[in-house]
Amino acid sequence: MSTVPQTYTPAPVMVAAGRDPSLLAAELRAGIRGAVRLDEPMSKHTSFRIGGPADLFVQPQEVGDLAAVMRLAREKGLPAKVIGNGSNLLVSDKGIRGLVVRLAPGFRDVRWLEEGVEAGAGVALQRLVKESAAARLSGLESTVGIPGTLGGALATNAGTDTGSIGDLVDKAIVLDERGEVCEWTCADFAYRYRHSNLKTAKATVVWARLRLQPADPEEIRVKTERLRAKRAARQPLGAWSAGSVFKNPRGVAAGKVLDRAGAKGMRVGDAEVSRSHANFFINRGQAQAAQVMQLIERAHALALRRYGIDLELEIEVVGAC
Repeated sequence: MSTVPQTYTPAPVMVAAGRDPSLLAAELRAGIRGAVRLDEPMSKHTSFRIGGPADLFVQPQEVGDLAAVMRLAREKGLPAKVIGNGSNLLVSDKGIRGLVVRLAPGFRDVRWLEEGVEAGAGVALQRLVKESAAARLSGLESTVGIPGTLGGALATNAGTDTGSIGDLVDKAIVLDERGEVCEWTCADFAYRYRHSNLKTAKATVVWARLRLQPADPEEIRVKTERLRAKRAARQPLGAWSAGSVFKNPRGVAAGKVLDRAGAKGMRVGDAEVSRSHANFFINRGQAQAAQVMQLIERAHALALRRYGIDLELEIEVVGAC
């Protein structure tokens, strides 16, 4: 059976049972610090530059505010989607019912240690990569070029062919669906390829400590630049995209499968399979989520028909039908 969704998963309608978004927004504004906005276009908060409005968009300032938001969502029976930079998301053209919670800017503290780093979930992963050389610490080079925040990277075990972020995790502070704070070790994440236990546990990382190794700053810089150049040569880093669309099947790269199947350059409206990397789908300017989904389904069918490979999505498709 195909692992590619044919339609968007419906979410509870916010206005059901008298849940007036404007009243909930007022309740949130009275109870937390941070921005609360109605009908916020998600195209402003995804690297795809695609997505309709979120009923409620919240930016809590610190952990206590985030906990209050999650408790309110649970009390009201509302779905709550936590995001970082939206670099792995395809949001429906009809938007997202319920709450979207963005961990910025109050989750960006960084503290460099002798053999590691402690950082908030809202810190840009590439900021950590850039600062690691000055801190004389190696290990983050495997994440060079990966967009998004530390929290998002930890949730998906983001990485490249040189390693994954899960390899570096020492411990983390997470917030569970009840709004309670608890500590996780690396084992609690149960990391494997592009997977962690966070989604199953309905938990959100707010802070993490990564283990790194002391190294010469120049050696770190040279390795980082080499990997950055390699990535830039193979991927459309300047385009609007959500990164790799499909996970790599065992023993082969999804991009190679799609390339050999002839997917490069396929297009639906302004949604296009990149001509430089077949596992990157790009927004040429006015692409809609529905067009990207059509392209995903065509590429998936092509790989299945040509090679019998049932590609699994790596990006997350969210939002209303």
